[in-house]
Amino acid sequence: MKYLIGSILISLLLFANNFNNNQFQSSDFQNWQKQYGYYNTEFERQYREMIYNQNKKLIQEHNSKQNITYRMQENQFMTLTHEEFVGIYLQETEVSIPEITILNQDFYQPLQAVDWRNYTTIYNQGSCAAGWAFSVGSSIEAWFYIRGGGQNISVSVQQLIDCEKNSSGCSGGINTQAMLYALQDGLYNSQNYPYVGTQLACKATKSGTYFINNYTFVGGSTQSLQSSLQNYPASVGLDATYWQFYSSGLFSNCSENVVNHYALAIGFDSNNNWVVQNSFGSAWGENGIIKLPPNNTCGILNQAYQIY
Repeated sequence: MKYLIGSILISLLLFANNFNNNQFQSSDFQNWQKQYGYYNTEFERQYREMIYNQNKKLIQEHNSKQNITYRMQENQFMTLTHEEFVGIYLQETEVSIPEITILNQDFYQPLQAVDWRNYTTIYNQGSCAAGWAFSVGSSIEAWFYIRGGGQNISVSVQQLIDCEKNSSGCSGGINTQAMLYALQDGLYNSQNYPYVGTQLACKATKSGTYFINNYTFVGGSTQSLQSSLQNYPASVGLDATYWQFYSSGLFSNCSENVVNHYALAIGFDSNNNWVVQNSFGSAWGENGIIKLPPNNTCGILNQAYQIY
């Protein structure tokens, strides 16, 4: 019965969409499908077009405001509701935020701006909520390149998803658990253990090639994270609840007390804004990057760890 009711509600929504959203050209949705893929049934296509039009209106209304600090744009998430985006791309695993006192940046002399984006690779996690694994994998790759004499490596994120048993694969994980795995077991090259975007049985039968020495907490204050970023990037836990359509600018529509995603802090600018590399592909954000205002925006100082 609940499925019948659900179908009726969706049918009513589709009717309302066709009646009220004629201001958007169907060709817009067709162009989006050409880039991101088509839907198999006419019912699904109409339902996703309805959501596309709703999101298009949301983006236009946001960008038309005068006092915004960031802009939105169309991307691969246009046919997802907000709830679907959170449920698919952000992790379900609860992360306990450590009891720390966040120190205000006004008490110290700011350090020189740094940006490591030319030493990292933008990845796309797809519909697997494995930001935790990409964050750590990318931090290891950057560490080998920057501190290892220019070693250009590609570690297996899929190995972390399949084999790190203290995490939950595509449902989420914790950066420190992934770092501990790399410390104890080592990671394979991604060519030998490629990414498939879903959790499978662990295929690692021996120790990997790439190990780290250890890892350490580098959050708690702006000065601590900035000082660590002078050396190379760091893995950070963040609240990405409303990152769905971020395009450019300074994003602060988030909580300091939530961790539902992990990314790679790659630097900060002369105004102390954080520069963060995400794992939603290069078409998202500023070529795969989001900028956050100073201090503990989106909880960036709560779960910041760096390998060595």
